[in-house]
Amino acid sequence: MTIAEIASRKITIGKQSALGTLALVGAGIALNFRPSTAMGLSKESFTSDSIRTDQQRSNPRHGLRRGQASIDQELQMAGHKDLMAAALRAAWAASITTTALTTIGINSATRTISRASGSFITDGFCVGDIVRASGFAASANNGKNFRLATVSALSMTYHADTWLTGITTESAGASVTITVPGKKLQIPSSSHTKDYFTIDDWHPDVSNQTSIKDAVVNTMAMDIAPGAHAQVSFGLIGTDATPTGTSQYFTTIAAAPTGSLLAGPNGLLRYNGTDSAVVQQLQINLDSGADVRAVIGSNKSPDVFRESVTITGSMSALFDNASGGALANFDAETEAPLYLYLFADATATSEFVIIKLPSVKVMGADKSADGPAIQLSGDLSMGKLASGTALETTAMVIVDSQVS
Repeated sequence: MTIAEIASRKITIGKQSALGTLALVGAGIALNFRPSTAMGLSKESFTSDSIRTDQQRSNPRHGLRRGQASIDQELQMAGHKDLMAAALRAAWAASITTTALTTIGINSATRTISRASGSFITDGFCVGDIVRASGFAASANNGKNFRLATVSALSMTYHADTWLTGITTESAGASVTITVPGKKLQIPSSSHTKDYFTIDDWHPDVSNQTSIKDAVVNTMAMDIAPGAHAQVSFGLIGTDATPTGTSQYFTTIAAAPTGSLLAGPNGLLRYNGTDSAVVQQLQINLDSGADVRAVIGSNKSPDVFRESVTITGSMSALFDNASGGALANFDAETEAPLYLYLFADATATSEFVIIKLPSVKVMGADKSADGPAIQLSGDLSMGKLASGTALETTAMVIVDSQVS
């Protein structure tokens, strides 16, 4: 008897063109996944409650079918762009960039990038973005990651990060372009998308295959901690699953992403305007409240139905003067931005992912012992930022420098 092995398992996903239409067999993308990944067919059941003369019950009946998948992965550069877009109900925005301008200069003393005309805000630059320059006469000013502290129409200031060495003051004159590398994704205020996926779970060692159709991303969870790769998990619900296939559904499969894995030690967290070096763990949970509904005459739901997006989380940190500010924010019910930066390496030109939570409310702040240290921990709620200058007015933003 052959027993299926995890090393042989192959999971492939493809985006559908519409509800009820399986993805094209040549449109599959292989997924990297963690051992905790699970998926398959789920059914509701119902039981007769008749009181019978034999004082026994008949077996329950099967009811509503659904496909379910929990795809657990290590967070990877450009490794989750389709599932992230589905979770945030949007498409990745076009690249944010200026045109090539001869009116841009840089001042290393004040850490300012300025222009004589036009508007950085109109171009789409926001506080918390990382930008790179090209075209400066001094090569040391080009290609490095500038993390934006402030943005106005004619100027942007950047943080004094340790990797920014050799930056020199340069007056306007050269043809310079400023760009946010990659693309940005955020929950929109209108024109929300609804993406459906076909998922193929293939075990070649036992010739068994499960197809999940009309799968909608219901949850996205991120877990970032020191000493470990950052993790992301996607929960999907589909209108049906067939667990008895004997061959792969997708016949042409694109290779799994090969971008760098991201980890807590190569990261930086900024909360309420201050960079923190004491955070021990951050968890972010997005939930769409999605589910299927039973109807008369069919054991399948006509669609997967969603509620509004809810984002919650938790954070723990070593208790110091800075992290103690969370106590005051909790007491005053203050809402503050939280930006998480994860870098592929420690260089000034590293690729990166940014998770922006523009409006975070602390829902609890408890002190406890973590060995000889004191730890502060609490739950978080992330809401839509109502307004702000050079800030995204949304509940969540993701920037990935390698999404094209």
